[in-house]
Amino acid sequence: MLILKEKFSVDAYPLTLTKTILLTLVVTFCFVLVTMYAFLHFEGYSFLDAMSEKMLSAKKATIERAINDYVDVPLQSNAILVHAIGQEEGDNLPVRELSSNLINNINNVFSDRHYLNLLEFGSINGDFIGVSHDRAREDYLALKDTSTAGLLTFYSHLSSESAVIKTTPDYDPRRREWYTAVAKDKRSHWTRPFIDYNDPGITGIAWSSPAFNHHGKFVGVVASELHFDELNQNLQKFKPYPNSILLIVNDQHELVASSLPATAQAASVKAGQLPPLHKLSESSNAEVVAAGQAILQQAKPGMLSMKVKGQDYYVDTFAIQDQEAQLNWKGVIISPAEATSQTILNYGKVMLLVLFIACGLGLLAVVWVLSRATRPLLEIARKADELVTHRWTPSTDKRHFPEIASLETTFMALSHKLAESFELQRKKIEEDEDTQLWTRAGLLQQPSLYKKRNLVALLQIGNMYSVVNALGSEFGDAFINEFIRRLRDLLPTDTLIARDTTDKLLVVFPGVNQYKDYQRYCEILGSLFMGDAHELHGADNKYVYTGNVGMVLSPVTEASFPSIRREVGIALLQAESVGNGVVTLFSQEMYERELYNIQLHEHLHDAIHHHEFHLVLQPIIDQRHEGHCREGECLLRWHSQALGDVSPDRFIPLAEETGLIVPLGKWVIEEACRELAMMIARGAPQDFLLHINVSAIQLLQQDFAWHLIDSIRSNGLANSNICIEITESVLMQDMQRIGKMLGYLRRHGISISLDDFGSGFSSLSYLHALPFDSIKIDRNFVSGVMGDEKAQSVINSLIVLASGFNVPLIAEGIEDESVMQKLKALGCQKAQGYYFRRPAEFSTFRCEGGEFFYQSEEEGSEALV
Repeated sequence: MLILKEKFSVDAYPLTLTKTILLTLVVTFCFVLVTMYAFLHFEGYSFLDAMSEKMLSAKKATIERAINDYVDVPLQSNAILVHAIGQEEGDNLPVRELSSNLINNINNVFSDRHYLNLLEFGSINGDFIGVSHDRAREDYLALKDTSTAGLLTFYSHLSSESAVIKTTPDYDPRRREWYTAVAKDKRSHWTRPFIDYNDPGITGIAWSSPAFNHHGKFVGVVASELHFDELNQNLQKFKPYPNSILLIVNDQHELVASSLPATAQAASVKAGQLPPLHKLSESSNAEVVAAGQAILQQAKPGMLSMKVKGQDYYVDTFAIQDQEAQLNWKGVIISPAEATSQTILNYGKVMLLVLFIACGLGLLAVVWVLSRATRPLLEIARKADELVTHRWTPSTDKRHFPEIASLETTFMALSHKLAESFELQRKKIEEDEDTQLWTRAGLLQQPSLYKKRNLVALLQIGNMYSVVNALGSEFGDAFINEFIRRLRDLLPTDTLIARDTTDKLLVVFPGVNQYKDYQRYCEILGSLFMGDAHELHGADNKYVYTGNVGMVLSPVTEASFPSIRREVGIALLQAESVGNGVVTLFSQEMYERELYNIQLHEHLHDAIHHHEFHLVLQPIIDQRHEGHCREGECLLRWHSQALGDVSPDRFIPLAEETGLIVPLGKWVIEEACRELAMMIARGAPQDFLLHINVSAIQLLQQDFAWHLIDSIRSNGLANSNICIEITESVLMQDMQRIGKMLGYLRRHGISISLDDFGSGFSSLSYLHALPFDSIKIDRNFVSGVMGDEKAQSVINSLIVLASGFNVPLIAEGIEDESVMQKLKALGCQKAQGYYFRRPAEFSTFRCEGGEFFYQSEEEGSEALV
């Protein structure tokens, strides 16, 4: 399993899943922090300004509502008392009877507000009652009527029964500021700032309203006072930030109230005088002075920015109006820019702290979840090897996430399933289902294979595929099992037999064998494929076997078996090339020959591109006119730069096996036509007939005829200049297609010659069905014509046959004059061989005046001698 893991290893990230997720979270968090820092660094001031304006605007709206509510209290208080007085019938209203109404307003209606400092009523006859409600002093009652002997009497509590604090003679409310203006026009008014009669240190204003009895007669004036010191204290409470300044100014930009104690005290004067109101520019506070100048210079409403002593401030204003719209004051808010930014930063710090805490808790939660998820996954990965061993052990953890639990259960079931599948697969790989033999893989797993064995055989049943294709797989199973039974009967009991492929069996003989043992087993195995085997198995002689055997004498080890299998295969190929029932022992020469074939194939592939092929010409002589040669055969030669001269008998079959014969054959046709055209141009006969050998693979190519005719025409030749030679092996490929192709070529004037006639078993069977123009006798018959009567009989028969078809008979392989004369005497018309001329390059032949001289003058003289 470790080897498989190394072989099928998958590229992995350098970090584990847990570390990757944690690192991703940390990087994301750092990225957020860096982004926030960059945003604040590059856009921070704009952001802070925008946030500051929004925060100040929100606070301004709150302050505006609070102060407007503040100034509306006197109006509401007066309305309540005026309504109560309007229920009275008399003209001279006893003021003492109004005490309960005044006290109710102070203690009940406005008990939770300290905005209302003094509620008072002065009658038209000079009587007075007032109730004070001051957070800095004890509440008191002031009363003047007949019961007080015309003296203004102050009581320590809100009752005339309480102790008298002091008395003031000569007090007439009708001379007070809050009374005179209203009594004159009988309308409600805000008074000018005045000094408190009882305490000269207190200044304020009052909302005064006329009071009428039930009959609508004016009976006095009701006034509700607001004291500036109380207003100043409330402004300190209303201001947006501790270091902000909140001012109230009138329509003349005079300071009415301030959240700064020093500025507020400037309004106090001596008793008996009207308190002066100072303009903002007269303030001792630089921020107030600068704000006053900024407000005066303001072109449009909105928040202003200013700089005082190098520090930035925001200035904003808002309107202060009562419900009657008679009070035209303005509120001014002065706030350091630092205050708002510091507030934002404080919020940011809190937010960052919360973010850190949340991220920390999140990381802890992620770590916990990952540990609960990845630890079982790591455990499953560690136990993955157990899948194939059916030993999967459940996890020791009691609880899992549903996905992990499902994965654990699935792997446990998969372990059992894989164990079953692997066992079935092992049987398929190591055991042959049809014969119950081991396969080659199964044989390699047997320990007995490597115990003192040195003789191995590879048997091939040659007709196995034919039996299966013709009679079916069931008959094929019985066919090979019978062969195995016969084999076991002939061999020792401890012989190892395995099925290598469908038609091949591996046999490993017991013990350490010598060459004599090979010879003994050679006879035994050869008998399986010979006729006398039927007599040994009389009851079972319905099965006939063909085949061959390759054997190797070499010690069998785990390391050597692959090479033994290769060598025994080479020996089997050698046996097949000899014939049926042949048993061959492997030799080093076979290996070298096979290795040479491999090298041959490698160099053959590039030989065309390297221009290593060339063509030669061997004349075909008409024995009736030996002096006039008009015919020859084109032959292919290969001189390899690496291998030297290679025989056509070696590379032509290899080219056919590998398919390289197709491009090679096209080159031969093109080159042959080119060479013939050049030879005719030098003076050769115009009707010279060139024979070109063609393989079955070439002839069955769809573009063969087109390519041949195109090559003839492109070189300026006539179709009658070319004759293609085909062997019996070509005709056996596809008789119908071959016949159509040959008929097509012959109709276009291309000649057909039957090469190596008589070498096969069915030569006569296709003569009546094929078009041809000449017959070439196989050179084996020609070489034996002198001493073999059978060869002479065959040649006589072929001459008669050719005469019957009215075509010439060409004898090839003539090497001496006696053979030539003998064939000439028998009536053979044409001849070809070394006797006349060895194959030579086209350019070496002399061509003059329409004649082709196949021998030089020197060669002709030597031949006559």
